[in-house]
Amino acid sequence: MQSVGPNRGRRQIRRSQDALLARSIAVPARKFSGLSLPGFGLAKRAPGGAALHRGSGAWRLVTVLLLAGVAAYGFWVSGEDGLYGQTQRGAEALAIAAGFGVKRITVEGQQHVTDAELTKALGAGPGTLMLSFDTDAAKERLEKVPWVKHTQVMRLLPSTLQVVIEERVPFAVWQSGGKTYVVDAEGAVIAPAVREAYAGLPLVVGEGAAQAASALYDALKPYGDLREKMIAASRVGDRRWTLKLASGLEIMLPDDNIDEALTSLIKLDEERGLLKRDIAAIDLRLLDRVTVRLREEADATSPDAGAAPEIPTSSTKTVPGKGKT
Repeated sequence: MQSVGPNRGRRQIRRSQDALLARSIAVPARKFSGLSLPGFGLAKRAPGGAALHRGSGAWRLVTVLLLAGVAAYGFWVSGEDGLYGQTQRGAEALAIAAGFGVKRITVEGQQHVTDAELTKALGAGPGTLMLSFDTDAAKERLEKVPWVKHTQVMRLLPSTLQVVIEERVPFAVWQSGGKTYVVDAEGAVIAPAVREAYAGLPLVVGEGAAQAASALYDALKPYGDLREKMIAASRVGDRRWTLKLASGLEIMLPDDNIDEALTSLIKLDEERGLLKRDIAAIDLRLLDRVTVRLREEADATSPDAGAAPEIPTSSTKTVPGKGKT
């Protein structure tokens, strides 16, 4: 764990903060990292989680009482905003000099969020007074960072800010409008994505696909063999899905009752080897039948070219105009 500590002079602070913002280092999750500036030492953690600091508590108490007296005197001698502001700034400067400025920032759970994003959203540095730092506002700013799902910001007096981050977990790659993004299970867009960088995640395409992806893949859990053959799932009209397999076969699912439709498909595949045939598409949108479309190569040599054979499912015994496969 690294730390943030005081620098002398505004120019030194500004240069150090700029360097920190440009560093942008990702830190493994569940590890304590630190936001460090030149001249800052390492902070050690006690078993209870508090940072250890050297120094006497007595002089700090005296300093706080002195500052309170200075501030009270400022309130009493002037009703003018200018003098009040000067008094307040002076009291803050004395408090920071007395050790109540931000010296350390510990971070837990940082994996994808960069130091630059974290520093900008947190809004704290060596010139920040611990006693007046708004942790609720900092939490709100941090949770607007795309990778951050939840966060906690705590003040550990006299000079440490502790940040605990829960990052979003990539669930799928969503393609829409010719662009691709990595999204979490809730459909929240985390970041633009290159498909190859997330080859292990499912690809979902179309409007509403990001939000509906988690429910689809929950429904597909019992059908492991089918999921392994899938290369993408397209959302149609934000109502239903069409699954595309590596073989090029497309499976059109109904708006609802997906489990019943897939059960019928798997049963027909076991009985007739449906998924191994030279078929371009399988339509499961009607629960009482499965309609298949042959590939163009097969249609060219078939006496029933252009026909769409229908196969009864377990929901019916007869289908008008039933064809053969």
